Amino acid sequence: MAVDLKVSVRSEINQLKKNITQKTSELTSLKNELRRHERVYKLLGGGRARTGRTRARDKRAVAVDWNSVLKGLPATFTLDHIYRASAVKGKPQGYLRHVVVKWARQGKIKRTGWGRYRKVQGR
Repeated sequence: MAVDLKVSVRSEINQLKKNITQKTSELTSLKNELRRHERVYKLLGGGRARTGRTRARDKRAVAVDWNSVLKGLPATFTLDHIYRASAVKGKPQGYLRHVVVKWARQGKIKRTGWGRYRKVQGR
């Protein structure tokens, strides 16, 4: 009786694998058909068809007024203060560090320690 159960379970496993392969093939076919229809829709003047993929150029960068960001910081601040500023949400930390270096070169801030800065008076 145990052998019959093993054979039955094994045949069910094989049937499930066969169904998965079939459904995967159907899904691939449906995705291709969707892409083809979206291209035709776009050619017919239907605007930009949604492909489900995002491109870097589709995401427009929001211009940041870095002078107002600097004004909004306390007199002495850390990089963490800049990371938390609402105007710079989504900007990479490396880019924000570059902005801080630029401010220092322009004489707007002075470095007081590792990751610590203070605003220069009169700026």
